[in-house]
Amino acid sequence: MSEKSSPKFSKLLWLLLMIAAMTIYILVISRLINAFFSGHIILELIGYLIAGIIWIFPAKSIMYKINRTNAPGKE
Repeated sequence: MSEKSSPKFSKLLWLLLMIAAMTIYILVISRLINAFFSGHIILELIGYLIAGIIWIFPAKSIMYKINRTNAPGKE
């Protein structure tokens, strides 16, 4: 009865942007943590924990943008 709708092209672009941004973020953060805390396991662990929490906020805003729906009557 109901047809499966294909994802919008803009959602695909946002998703690809998020994957690219996350890849760059991971590479930059790992290089920075390695450069600043090389040899200090505890400091590296703390750095990775903080970096792992920080990425949530930009990803959250992108996911909200991807999944937003335009309800009738709201603009």
